[in-house]
Amino acid sequence: MTLSINCKDAGDPVCTHTMYGDTEDELIANAKKHGIEVHGYTEETWNEEMSKNMDNIKKFIKSA
Repeated sequence: MTLSINCKDAGDPVCTHTMYGDTEDELIANAKKHGIEVHGYTEETWNEEMSKNMDNIKKFIKSA
């Protein structure tokens, strides 16, 4: 089963990029890559953000 999450659904007011993964771990890794490459997160800021918001982010994961 492929999972997806849309950047805008996860809280970005402008970006509509959708990330995909076969597992939740793969999906989060792809979201992290996008966050670092496009939104300027660092490893540290990504980890901080996810530690505070992971439960909320998981609400937006969909089966694609």
